Amino acid sequence: MNELDEEIKRFGRLFMNRLNNEMLQDAIKYVDYDERGLAFETICDHLSEYDVPITLEEYTFAIELCKKLQMNVNDISMNHLKTLVVD
Repeated sequence: MNELDEEIKRFGRLFMNRLNNEMLQDAIKYVDYDERGLAFETICDHLSEYDVPITLEEYTFAIELCKKLQMNVNDISMNHLKTLVVD
C-alpha cells in the first residue's frame, strides 16, 4: 500500500460518525482493490449527497488528493464540497 492509499483512507476516516460508518467503510475499501479514484469520489459523493458539513482544512485536503489523483478540481462534486465548508 502506498502513501496515497493511506491518505485517501485517512481522508475517509475523518468523517466517521458524521456519515454512516458502514457506507463510509465500503467506500474506503475500494482502495484495497486499487480503486483509489473510485474510493475518493465515493467519499466525496457521500459527503455531498448527505450535506455533511466539512472544515476548510478537510476541503483543502480533498483538493490536494484530487490533484494527486490527477482528477479535475473543478468537477461538480468538488464544487459542491466547497459549499459544505463551515467556519
